[in-house]
Amino acid sequence: MATVGVNYVTMHDWAARFGAQGQLIDQKVIELQSKTNRILDVLPFKQCNQKQQEVALMRAELPDVAWRMINRGVKPSKSKSKQVSFTCGGLEALAKVDEKLLQINGNDNNWRLSENVATQEAMNQKMATTFFYGDEKVNPAGYTGLAAYYYSKTSQDKLWADQIIDAGGTGNALTSLWILGMGYDTVYGIFPEGTSAGFKYKDNGRVKMYDANNAEFYGYESQYNWDMGLAVRDPRYVVRVANIDTTALSSANADAFVENLIRAYNQIENPDKARLAIFANRQVQTYLDIIASKKSNVRLTIDEFGGKKITHFWGVPVLRCDSILNTESQIV
Repeated sequence: MATVGVNYVTMHDWAARFGAQGQLIDQKVIELQSKTNRILDVLPFKQCNQKQQEVALMRAELPDVAWRMINRGVKPSKSKSKQVSFTCGGLEALAKVDEKLLQINGNDNNWRLSENVATQEAMNQKMATTFFYGDEKVNPAGYTGLAAYYYSKTSQDKLWADQIIDAGGTGNALTSLWILGMGYDTVYGIFPEGTSAGFKYKDNGRVKMYDANNAEFYGYESQYNWDMGLAVRDPRYVVRVANIDTTALSSANADAFVENLIRAYNQIENPDKARLAIFANRQVQTYLDIIASKKSNVRLTIDEFGGKKITHFWGVPVLRCDSILNTESQIV
């Protein structure tokens, strides 16, 4: 998994930075958020260069070059690119804890943060779903995810369409596998300027609460805000293996599935330039784990990643993300 001389800063790294600066609440919130989201393990993040949005040049083509002969010139050229902007979406959630529980646990704020794990898990799932399926045209409050960029083999620009590998499934009970080549000039996460990596935690103090019978009691309220976005600066560093029929994931089809993985890997423009990761849901990951366990397999291996043994394809970790649906419609 190449890093090519670039210090890619993930959310884990941002948490460590905040801890070193004494911002312990920010560190704790980010660490708890990262525990249940594999995207945050590998995706590099940076602060937006214009408040709430990232403005960047998206390269469409390389410049023309030519061999030069003595006494003959060459025509000037430039890379064909366009300016694009990527925006952040914002999540907010309120979590409440009964004050008696807090007292029993010594009024410990760390316990209180960890007790709100269900709220943070819900935010993680929403953010991960948006990472793959978000579309600002449908939900302007969110951000645009990968599927809105890579949606057709036939009705969108070749630059994007070439990055879709058709696994052959039909209907509307399909899934996708994604290979990302991440870096600050390819694919990366963004957060608004002036925020703690996009996170904000506020203790709203003691508030009145109500049980199922509308009876009153008191507790403490925590407010969580999370703002982030996704920048796809170079479309050639994302590949979608689409139209995967999970009902056809059998040992008989293993070779064909691995062949599609090879095609997808080789469609990444320069695998040595970026940090690579594969994202798949539980069913597809389990299928790859089973293939990797077979003695006849030579392409999938079980290696360590983040302190755990997981399946890798040609050295690229396969990370599970259950926000990738099994109910996708056929990509044509």
